Amino acid sequence: MPPPSEPEEELHRLAREIAEHDHRYHREARPTISDFAYDQLRMRYEELRQTNLFPTSAVKVGDDRVDRFRKVAHGEPMLSLNNTYGRDELHHFVERVEQAAGGPVEFIVEPKIDGVALAITYHNGSLFHALTRGNGIEGDDVTANVQTVAEIPKKIFLQEGEVRGEIYLAEQDFLALNAEREEAGDEPYANARNLAAGSLKLLDPRQAARRRLRFLAYDIVGAAVSTQWDVLQTLRRLGFPTNDGFLAKFFDEIWRHIEFLNVERTRRAFGTDGAVVKVNDRTLRTTLGAQSSAPRWAIAYKFAPKRATTVLENIQLRVGRTGIVTPVAVLTPVSLAGSLIGSATLHNGDDIARKDLRIGDTVFLEKAGEVIPAVVGVAMERRPVDAVPYVFPANCPACGARLVRIEGEVARRCLNSNCPPQLARRLEHFAAKTAMDIATLGPARIGQLMERGLVRNFTDIYSLDEAVLAQLPGMGPRSAKNLLAAIAASKGQPPWRLLHGLGIPHVGAQTAKLLLHHWHTLHAIAAADEEALRHCDGIGEIVAASIFRFFHDAANLCLLKNLSTLGLTLAEAQSAPQPMSRFFGKSFAITGSFEFMGRDELRRHIEGCGGVVREALSKQVNVLLVGDGPGSKLARAEEFGIEIVDAATLRSWMQDKTHSPQSNTIP
Repeated sequence: MPPPSEPEEELHRLAREIAEHDHRYHREARPTISDFAYDQLRMRYEELRQTNLFPTSAVKVGDDRVDRFRKVAHGEPMLSLNNTYGRDELHHFVERVEQAAGGPVEFIVEPKIDGVALAITYHNGSLFHALTRGNGIEGDDVTANVQTVAEIPKKIFLQEGEVRGEIYLAEQDFLALNAEREEAGDEPYANARNLAAGSLKLLDPRQAARRRLRFLAYDIVGAAVSTQWDVLQTLRRLGFPTNDGFLAKFFDEIWRHIEFLNVERTRRAFGTDGAVVKVNDRTLRTTLGAQSSAPRWAIAYKFAPKRATTVLENIQLRVGRTGIVTPVAVLTPVSLAGSLIGSATLHNGDDIARKDLRIGDTVFLEKAGEVIPAVVGVAMERRPVDAVPYVFPANCPACGARLVRIEGEVARRCLNSNCPPQLARRLEHFAAKTAMDIATLGPARIGQLMERGLVRNFTDIYSLDEAVLAQLPGMGPRSAKNLLAAIAASKGQPPWRLLHGLGIPHVGAQTAKLLLHHWHTLHAIAAADEEALRHCDGIGEIVAASIFRFFHDAANLCLLKNLSTLGLTLAEAQSAPQPMSRFFGKSFAITGSFEFMGRDELRRHIEGCGGVVREALSKQVNVLLVGDGPGSKLARAEEFGIEIVDAATLRSWMQDKTHSPQSNTIP
């Protein structure tokens, strides 16, 4: 047998590389290259195959199926779309369709959502099951997680049918989730699309509900409608959110719509990475047919990523409050998508090694999902001759302690609890508005107190001397008195704020509230075993392990005792009227707006009366409070048999002196 030729060797190498990237993208939701770079690999593969007349075999449609989910066959194959980045290639697609049709064809142009494909089947008008694309023939059954998506109707006026669309995360929700994740000491998510894909594959629907997933529909399989335009109108009538659609009969019209979508894509709530051009006539689509993995009647025109070239001047390491050491690229400032970028996260040491980033390299910078700047590659031809591979330090850059990798984590951590940056971040978190809310005790003041050795831990905050504070630069007697008054007032903060302020990894404000609602005291939480923690509503395995580990550290138990001695509130107040409150011991969800009270104020009232407010609607919710302009939660509450309370009834509850604490009544 003759040895393989160079083109054949390259073809096999590309096939292996593409298969590895498919696995990371579809099954792990953790791609290591951009969509553009991936598409270039596939185009090179096809070019080699066709030029050298190699048979088609090595590269297949992506497969997102994983072992832990039930597999269900699609009613019709769920195909992918062929991609193009070129105007000429798009023109050739239009010409091929017109030639096959024997004349001019009407097309519809829709924004291409940077999300995750989903097929939802309805039976007798009710949501029956929801499947991922899988391998195109069968997908993973993710119905339990999809049930938590507010924008997906659970009942529709269509007896039988399959609706297809994209699961996605809005930019504002993605940024908010990353802020919460960093606050809880976790590594931020890389981009919204990966997070949406990973959220669909969570085993706990309660965790999926917290991800704030959204949905846009684009097709009804087998619908008795003649055009794609009618499909979009039908979907809207059924209660599904949809994309815009632009009709066009000539290529120049198609191109104008694409240029418009490219310009205005940054103003959309969801990420768009291109435009989908489809034949509008569904009967003609059947005539045109499909290839093995993609239809002949549609194509995705992908926008070239907004990219800038700059120099990697340095790699700095930042130590967070939980000890995670994050590498940050220090860049020669460059303008990208309307922002001046001077730094970008590199996520972790593995990310640096995969991309072979070296100080002095000229690098390519893109905005991941149009949101976060990311270093995506290196201009190897411009690499300095003296550039050396980056070696991630073995020791903490701040305190010198040995860095470790906890099993199951990619990040390296400094486990020295006295590491100065960790101390500073923990103190800042403790005093923050979302935790103990100590006014005027911000990062600058904390840094000043630490430099003079006045504060080294939480308990030191409550031992500060007014005379000493008054002598500090920028303080004075009045500022010192105000700071001490704010510190004294914080002793009365509810215990969930203290629990949140302790900075336990993975424990944010909402988790702290759930824990206190269940156990009522920090001492009870500290004494709970890991299994009991896991069975608390809304607490998963990772969070339970983190809480258990924190409170089984002797130093943390000592801290808890000292905070109690100083007079901080470690137990929920059980006032006499509270058990009689309409809100006591119940779980609430809210939809719509109330003219007499804002959402945050309403949440505080309910929690002050012993209730819990949940973001997502589930069968664990006892009452749905319905204001003006309610969303899809109302229909879902009726489906679940949840008690529904309107604004007038809510107001009467809150005014009832016998059922609500006097301090919480409203005029």
